[in-house]
Amino acid sequence: MRTLMLHGHSTSSFIFKAQSGPFRSKLGSSYQFDFIDGPYTCPPPRGLKMVMWKAYKWMEKPGVESIKKSVEWLQNYIDKNGPYDCVCCFSKSSSIVVALMLYHAREVANGSQKPLPFKSAVFINGNLECSVLEDLGLPVTQEAREIQSKSEEMVKSKIDAMSNLASSLVKPTGLWDDTSNLLHDPDELPPMDDCFGLDFTSFPPDMFIKIPTVHMYGGKDPIFPSSIELAYLCDPKTRVMYDHLGGHDVPRTPDVVADMAAHFRKLDKVISTPAPN
Repeated sequence: MRTLMLHGHSTSSFIFKAQSGPFRSKLGSSYQFDFIDGPYTCPPPRGLKMVMWKAYKWMEKPGVESIKKSVEWLQNYIDKNGPYDCVCCFSKSSSIVVALMLYHAREVANGSQKPLPFKSAVFINGNLECSVLEDLGLPVTQEAREIQSKSEEMVKSKIDAMSNLASSLVKPTGLWDDTSNLLHDPDELPPMDDCFGLDFTSFPPDMFIKIPTVHMYGGKDPIFPSSIELAYLCDPKTRVMYDHLGGHDVPRTPDVVADMAAHFRKLDKVISTPAPN
């Protein structure tokens, strides 16, 4: 199983290797991981400056046109370096992969025969951009926009306030334990027709992601709403949802690490099993 690994915002492939190391160590040599940096450089978060002097991001600037440029960049990379069985995204990189899949779905609806450049996807604390949905003509409420903006600002504030983010790559901290200001109830999933301001029952069937997906999200994560929206955008017959019970980071507790590795094995089995005639 060959997987393309995409880091989060304002970090790097080096950081994602460290973050994902625990669950990757539970997988055998048949699992190959290709780590790449985002297409744009940016300053690292304050807490990571002691371990990296350069960071990378997936969008040059906010907005759907910038997302489209990054989608094109990612598609070109995969065309040159693929094929891949899976793409694994942490946080903001998910928004580029989801945009790639949604624009591909629209092209297929218009007659394109080009397949997706990967067979499956794993989203860790995934992120969905409302601007892409609007660009595709899908209904997005002001509530959904506000929740996305506020939750992303909460993550940024938490990370900026941490003096040594690098230490959390090795040993998880209590950074995300204070859930008093979250915009969601971590113990309850919303209905499809009112998912943090989005009504997925109003979306056309051809806009739902059909490939097998795994959604690993944390109830303590401020962008939990976006992670759930992303999950609801995927076919329930082919998606797996898993709450790692943490915050906005890649979990490293032993039980969760074992579960994450198990989800990769199950996903490998799913995409390796021939479809019924």
